[in-house]
Amino acid sequence: MPTRNLSRIFVTGGTGFLGFRVVRALLDEGAQVTVLVRPDQEEKLGVLRASVQVVHGDVWNPASLRGRGRGHGVVIHLVGGMKPNAARGLTFRHLNFVSARNAAQMAVNDGVPHYLLLSAAAAPGVPSGYLEAKREAERYVQKCGLAWTIIHAPPLYAPGEPRSPLGLLLSFLGVLPTIGWALSNMRPLSAELAARAIAQLALSADSFKNRLIAPAQLRRLGFAAERRLRQRHLQSAAPSSDHEALEDDEPPFGWLPH
Repeated sequence: MPTRNLSRIFVTGGTGFLGFRVVRALLDEGAQVTVLVRPDQEEKLGVLRASVQVVHGDVWNPASLRGRGRGHGVVIHLVGGMKPNAARGLTFRHLNFVSARNAAQMAVNDGVPHYLLLSAAAAPGVPSGYLEAKREAERYVQKCGLAWTIIHAPPLYAPGEPRSPLGLLLSFLGVLPTIGWALSNMRPLSAELAARAIAQLALSADSFKNRLIAPAQLRRLGFAAERRLRQRHLQSAAPSSDHEALEDDEPPFGWLPH
């Protein structure tokens, strides 16, 4: 039987828009994180580079994945794309199914017991070819012999960055009690909250074994994780009852929560 260590997480796509945030969220939870990167992409990890283990490989090159997953409890597969390039052979299927299949096969070969796949919910503006490739990847993962968790993520946005008019409209309508429930799959979600939720799903993988996570559940998990993290920061910042008196020019805490 493979060694189970659910706190040791293997991440593909860890340098991307969402992946960087997922890696950071995992580290915040105390996880041991391994990130698969191409040699020319390592610098994209930035300040996180010193806190993770980096292994070189390419999800579209199965030979480069051999042995990379050994000793991990979960693989989080975040690689995918909505912008095919026919001239380069980058179809929706190649970007989204082939990469997921190769990462899943690595997990099978290396004895990783659990596979977490980032998929997508149907929403306005999401290409049908993209969804078809994601659904094919889901079917493969469900049949490959691994315990699995599949996430149907809604559209994601980065807090503080410009958003599309449609995304803003869906966010507004999604909180209205009369119709919000009908828009749960379409209502955009902050990438920060999505990352917190994905980290929780990975670190509690046994609780979400063979489960499909809908957008509404992903949102709830993200908010719950954010509240726990904020509470943890507040508790660590609070002075203990038996603390020594501070000098006049010292701040009461080592840092202040944001």
